[in-house]
Amino acid sequence: MPRSVEETRVLLIARSPVRISLGGGGTDLPAYYTQFGGFVVSTAINRYVYTFISEGVGRALQVMSSDFRAFYRHESGGEFTTDGELGLAKAVLREFGGLPGADVFIASQIPPGTGLGGSGAVAVSMITALAAWQGRRLSKAEIAEMACDISINKMGLPSGKQDEYGSAMGGLNQIIFTADGTRVEPVPLPPETLDTLQRRLMLFYTGKSRNSVQILTSQSNASRKQDPATLERMHQIKALGQRILETLRAGDLDGFAGLLHQSWMQKRGVASEVTNSQIDQAYDTARQHGALGGKITGAGGGGFLLLYCHEERQPAVTQALHALGLRRMDFRFDFDGAQVLLDQRLPAQR
Repeated sequence: MPRSVEETRVLLIARSPVRISLGGGGTDLPAYYTQFGGFVVSTAINRYVYTFISEGVGRALQVMSSDFRAFYRHESGGEFTTDGELGLAKAVLREFGGLPGADVFIASQIPPGTGLGGSGAVAVSMITALAAWQGRRLSKAEIAEMACDISINKMGLPSGKQDEYGSAMGGLNQIIFTADGTRVEPVPLPPETLDTLQRRLMLFYTGKSRNSVQILTSQSNASRKQDPATLERMHQIKALGQRILETLRAGDLDGFAGLLHQSWMQKRGVASEVTNSQIDQAYDTARQHGALGGKITGAGGGGFLLLYCHEERQPAVTQALHALGLRRMDFRFDFDGAQVLLDQRLPAQR
């Protein structure tokens, strides 16, 4: 029976950050790390995916996404399918047995398909909210692993694990992937080094989203079949990721930028879809105006261009890339990870 207006109505809000990968990206794919071990350096940033849960009217579950402008209604007792743009959201809800009589609203501060781990953050944000809604206590590592299991095993997507772990844990981390499990270790930096790194990293939106499935599938297949050329690049990317960690720990940020550039040179050769003429022109232009290194975030093909640039050269880089149609997005690092922002009973409106 629907609740009367005399009863209280629950509102719960959770959020999880997206991430930028600084080194080792792609070695978190199961096809690679189960054979050779994976290694990624990444940081969460203060752009978030939010999940709102409130009591609905009646017994149906209703799901809304502002990013996909999509709506889904699930009648109590019916089976969940995972087709359509809300497939991941429905898969997460299925894991929790559905939420009869609830409204779920999902909103992100970044466009989908832009290489910042948005899909992983959606799953992490939803699991954080749903677990709290049902009174389940899950650690951040358990939230991350559940999100990975849903994406990789339940949905069969060619996904890695760094997005979910980076989003759930927050902060600047080294993440080690093996067939036996995943280990996350924070990378503590002196405050002045951390602040300088944040100031010198820049993000520019290319204006194009992309579907990473084709790129990741190609990379996974090449790793699984042990294609020599692809594997050599992946081994180099992992080694460069480990060297990136060393330069960060040493406070050698310009050295970090040089390794970031080398890593991008390796990554752009992993699959033909990783880069295109627009990305190449933007990156070359940024380097000509003072950026010391950079890469396309995520699998590639679009999304955000990450750059390292000294403060005094940033206005020139920004102006040059704006002239090419890219747009800068300011950000800071996030150290909170996934969290419930509000879990409160509100008086029902009379």
